[in-house]
Amino acid sequence: MTASWILSVIFFSVASSGSPGPNNMLLTTTGANHGFSRALPHILGTGVGIGAILLGLSLFGSQLLENDTFRNVLKWGGVTYLAYLAFKIATSRPKAASETEGARPLNFIQAVLFQALNPKVWLGGASGIVAFGAASEEWNALMMSMAFTVLFAVLSMPCGAVWALIGSSARHFLRSDRALRAFNVTMALLLLASLIPVVLQ
Repeated sequence: MTASWILSVIFFSVASSGSPGPNNMLLTTTGANHGFSRALPHILGTGVGIGAILLGLSLFGSQLLENDTFRNVLKWGGVTYLAYLAFKIATSRPKAASETEGARPLNFIQAVLFQALNPKVWLGGASGIVAFGAASEEWNALMMSMAFTVLFAVLSMPCGAVWALIGSSARHFLRSDRALRAFNVTMALLLLASLIPVVLQ
């Protein structure tokens, strides 16, 4: 493992975790509707959930994703669930958001489990392990994959926090129910748009 390898993983992790996707769209919505502090469990759960999935991919290689049945179940199950979340976001009532089950932000456990239905985590994590998990010097492939897993999972949390802060900052401009509803609909549409690459893959 070299400094250039670590730097490359950092760039990859920030680009992947920091780009628009299901986690970041939900975190932005949570920040706007409930404030930054309510998004913290989701941020932490995201890092833990991503770490668990990448750990599994590191130990079992790409065998799971090479299985067509598993890949299709993951893909369409994830797309269906995320489309449902987009619907819940778009139809939530701003004033009563904290009172409705569907509008509550994800807690830590839900955020961990959510990663299992997030196709971007599986596909992005698998490509990262393939790209950066090759043996280097005295480090074998498993050790390199584990190092990648730790870096990626840790870096996903500050990236998610930035999106939650963006949403939280937007609260100052979303004081009316109408503005907040328009924001929620916009975020729901962006969440659906983030699924297009997965559907077309």
